[in-house]
Amino acid sequence: MKRSDIPGKSLFILAFTFLLSACSSSYEVVTWNEWCDHEVSKGIAEKSRRVAVSYNHPKIREDFVKDYNEILVEEIVGSHFWDGSIHSNKEAEALIANHRLGFWVENNNLHFSNTHLTHEMFAKDVQRFKKFLHFDVLKDNTYELNNFQLCVFKTIDSMFENFIIHTSEETTTIPLTFSFRGYFQSSTDS
Repeated sequence: MKRSDIPGKSLFILAFTFLLSACSSSYEVVTWNEWCDHEVSKGIAEKSRRVAVSYNHPKIREDFVKDYNEILVEEIVGSHFWDGSIHSNKEAEALIANHRLGFWVENNNLHFSNTHLTHEMFAKDVQRFKKFLHFDVLKDNTYELNNFQLCVFKTIDSMFENFIIHTSEETTTIPLTFSFRGYFQSSTDS
């Protein structure tokens, strides 16, 4: 063996070791979008079987509430206040802060409030959520929902104990499956 071959072999061994460690690495899912990708089999675990995937359910749930709240509130603000941005509408910001608009979490309950819903709109929303907020129903009705809708319902059903819908006049509580209960134990649960 020539002395000049040693650096090349060392470089090869170093590169090979790096590839092995990269292939057997782990990956933590911390966002709602990533979790959704995994739920519809588009995630990193399905692309590379050598990556150990773990799920940080508290962070995923927190990200879901933040992301979906912004989507929902922007839609409501655009419809009722004719303003496409929640961040520049003081009336909408006050409603959000007072839990009269949007999503928030108390203990393991997901609350949704929209004081602009009429009784008829409220009844339709409650029926729609009751229809899709149970895993057994979801798996039988996936053809009715696109991947985004399916992920919204799966998230609500599996990461919360109850879904509580509020308007200015009515409140309805929908009990949920809450599959990941063990990940959300708080000191108030003891």
